[in-house]
Amino acid sequence: SVDIKTLGNAAETRLKLNKYDTDGNLIEQQKAGDVLKSYIWDYNSIYPIAEATNAAQTDIAYTSFEADGSGGWTIGSGSWDSTHAITGRRSHVLNSDISRTGLSSSKTYIVSYWSGNSSNAYTIPGTLSGSPVKGKTITINGTSWTFYVHKITGQTSVAINGSGHIDELRLYPVEAQMTTYTYQPLVGMTSACDVGNRITYYEYDGLQRLK
Repeated sequence: SVDIKTLGNAAETRLKLNKYDTDGNLIEQQKAGDVLKSYIWDYNSIYPIAEATNAAQTDIAYTSFEADGSGGWTIGSGSWDSTHAITGRRSHVLNSDISRTGLSSSKTYIVSYWSGNSSNAYTIPGTLSGSPVKGKTITINGTSWTFYVHKITGQTSVAINGSGHIDELRLYPVEAQMTTYTYQPLVGMTSACDVGNRITYYEYDGLQRLK
């Protein structure tokens, strides 16, 4: 924790650094009396790929299928596609489920993703009535991607089932917000996807300078 002590007054805790991963990266913190902020790291634990506000680290997961990590998901035997992606350079081709365990059945979670299968959402047990909500469709490099949001409750685990491309797969409690990032290692950030799933792209010239 970070404490402040002024003259003869009692010390006051201002910041709590709650958890680190095995590589020493901060994965959960909070200001005194404030909500939790949690993080997910990837690219050999060098870059933060997700930041969640008002969520414990145990209640979030995220992957854009870019690097070595799975972002808290258990990824099935599908393949990775390096030619189609809405963020970063790769997406995943489902042919078996992607899952996450260790959730609280008393909580409601958001599972969101971009799908290359624009005609139908994927199947997630525990999806509430009225979900999934179909969002906008964007064409990137000739591939159409459609955004879907599921609300999940009463589950200690979630599993995404179906067939087709999937990217930007997020999990977080319904009262939380998440921002996510992809990178080109040793160059810089290539995309940032905000809490409303609006994507900003970053491009670099031949000398690796931001354009």
